[in-house]
Amino acid sequence: MTGWKPRVAAGVFGAALVTAAVVLGTGTAGTLWGLTPIVVYAILVLLDVDVVLATLGALVIAAVQTGTAPLAMGELMGESLGSFIAVVGMIVLLGGGLGRVVTETGAAATMVRAVLHGIGISTRLRFRLGVMASATLLGAALGTLSGASALLVPIVLPIAAALRVTPPSMAAMFHAGTAAGLVTGPFTPPVVTIMGAAQISYGEYLLNAGIPMAVVVWLTGLGMSHRIQRWTAGESYPEEVAEDLAHEPAAAKRATIGFLGSMAVLVALGIVFQAGYTYVLIVMPVSAAITALLGRMQPGAALQAMYRGAQPLLWLFLLFWLLNPMLELLEKSGAYDAMQRLMAPTLDDVGPWLFCIIVLLVGWLGISGAAVAQVVLLQKLFGPALASAGVPPGAWAAVLLGSSQIDWFGPFPGPDMIGQMGLARSRNLRMMMYNGWAIMVANLALFAVLFFVLT
Repeated sequence: MTGWKPRVAAGVFGAALVTAAVVLGTGTAGTLWGLTPIVVYAILVLLDVDVVLATLGALVIAAVQTGTAPLAMGELMGESLGSFIAVVGMIVLLGGGLGRVVTETGAAATMVRAVLHGIGISTRLRFRLGVMASATLLGAALGTLSGASALLVPIVLPIAAALRVTPPSMAAMFHAGTAAGLVTGPFTPPVVTIMGAAQISYGEYLLNAGIPMAVVVWLTGLGMSHRIQRWTAGESYPEEVAEDLAHEPAAAKRATIGFLGSMAVLVALGIVFQAGYTYVLIVMPVSAAITALLGRMQPGAALQAMYRGAQPLLWLFLLFWLLNPMLELLEKSGAYDAMQRLMAPTLDDVGPWLFCIIVLLVGWLGISGAAVAQVVLLQKLFGPALASAGVPPGAWAAVLLGSSQIDWFGPFPGPDMIGQMGLARSRNLRMMMYNGWAIMVANLALFAVLFFVLT
């Protein structure tokens, strides 16, 4: 982070520290001043401060304004390791490890080839369907947008070059396809977090929120990739991209069977017995072990792969670990109670549909940062008002999904969008924004209808 933003961020943090000290000294706890840490968190993230550093800064401010001593803070941090959000962080780490095992055994590439072969690649439309179906499958399996697309690149770009599919069109396919997978995968971070917050099963989540959003994202992205192909017909991949496909390890097919079979059985058991989000802590390592075993990966090598997969996601675990004590201190400050007292007369009178719309807009436009953090903040702020507003769990799951995920697509370009462009070797941000805006508008219309049906 360079330029004027670091100075502004430092100024915001300094002013917030002074404010927190004044709140503590004047005894104005229990008022809206207690929300200062959340405001600072949002501003720092918008100023491109690292999200973990922004969360740490908000935690320091929350500690100052509540007068929390270092010893008490240490106890709170220790307790945070067993909190819901920290468990989600551990699930994310295990998911990254599983994804690496699936990748290194060749199971991921085999799944992509099977999808492409099943659909066929004789035309651009069939190729487009195959790419997006593969992206959805990998997004659901690996729980990451960039990781899923990165696996697709060496397999599909040579074919795209041969079919003269343009880079902006590929970027749109990657973005929409992987996003659809991320909102439907049984153990992806947003799905696990929303299931835990709304207290619903995976099947209920899919019916009320996951499948509707995934279908809209997928179909809109498919249509936009076709239009973008026409708009950018002059762009093409360089000749060197059209190379032979990557080699497929001999044990890859067995690893694929192990991965898909174990996931199918474990997910089915979870649905039958209505397992909670903690069930994922068993599913991830068991599926990784079966995949590695059938893929003829030695136990030591499998563990090393798990470590490599989890390492890039360590920042996310640290974020969740720091976020929980910040939220606990906000609750201690009485800020939530003050906000609920302020909003109660309005939210009680608006009805369940408008309540859902308001929260969706607050989450989409008003709360920045990691999607899981957005879900947790919204749950803390609006969760206590759900019963009085008449919002059922299924509708609340839809609210949390839309409010935390629509900003993938707009109104402003984000790192996920830019990352998909880079992987597709596209530099056409304008086309990517058109794709994102189309999906964003379609989803806003979808959720408006969903809230009406579910409430």
